[in-house]
Amino acid sequence: MTVASPSRPLPLLSLLASVCLALGAFAPRAADAQAMIVMSDMCDDPAAVFDYQWSRANHGVTAAFLMRDDGSVAPIEGADARGLPTYPQLFVAAHGNINSISNMTHDAFATALRAAHPATPHSVFFAVCSAGAGPNSLLKKVNTAYCNGVSRLDGGVVGCALTGNGKASLVGAQYNIYVQQSDETLYEKIVNNITTKWKSDYPDQRGRNYAQVCEGLIATRGYNADALKQFMSTVYREFQQKAVDPLHSTNYLDLVRLNEGGRPLASCGADPTGNGRPTACP
Repeated sequence: MTVASPSRPLPLLSLLASVCLALGAFAPRAADAQAMIVMSDMCDDPAAVFDYQWSRANHGVTAAFLMRDDGSVAPIEGADARGLPTYPQLFVAAHGNINSISNMTHDAFATALRAAHPATPHSVFFAVCSAGAGPNSLLKKVNTAYCNGVSRLDGGVVGCALTGNGKASLVGAQYNIYVQQSDETLYEKIVNNITTKWKSDYPDQRGRNYAQVCEGLIATRGYNADALKQFMSTVYREFQQKAVDPLHSTNYLDLVRLNEGGRPLASCGADPTGNGRPTACP
């Protein structure tokens, strides 16, 4: 590369090319290590906890990280001492819409992910509704942040849900879009039951509900990874208790069971199908 004169800065395209070359140079070679990122809206309901357990049961995810609203990242469970950059395959669990993920804009998230994981990831799976909704989707923003070098990104173009097709189990469940419920009335009743329980006292924490305990645990000051890990384990246990009467269920797996059908998430990236052909993100 020709060295530029000190009085003449490199053209923008050259700068971008340099960044992309740097990303490629430091990208991980192995694509087997996988990690989940949960975000601050994990305190809204049990969804992120069950997404994490789903990723463990079906995709071999071995580590969990927290990304706060300011973009800072902290380990939760099973994290390599070298941090998030160790993991070339990422799963992200959060609520979302066409403009935001958790409490962050798509641009803010893409910037934060790039800062926390400088090397280009091999794949990023978004268990995030509308992550693939164009024309400037979250998938596109993240891929652009890595100079369009991510091999595969997945996300729903509309709302998405874990679909069990009659099975109250995370094993074999699929994230789909355009999902329907086999019993819409029962589904809404269980959602209301779960919401009510989430707002009730956390075990052995009289006067503090699940959301309040969670919010205290994800704060930067006094952060304790083991305590957040224990919280997630408690949520996973408490929200899969079997109910004698389905109308009184607070079992998140019952929602998975009632979700059926649908279509696969959108996939895009530099080589999403493994045939060497890129697919533009919406």
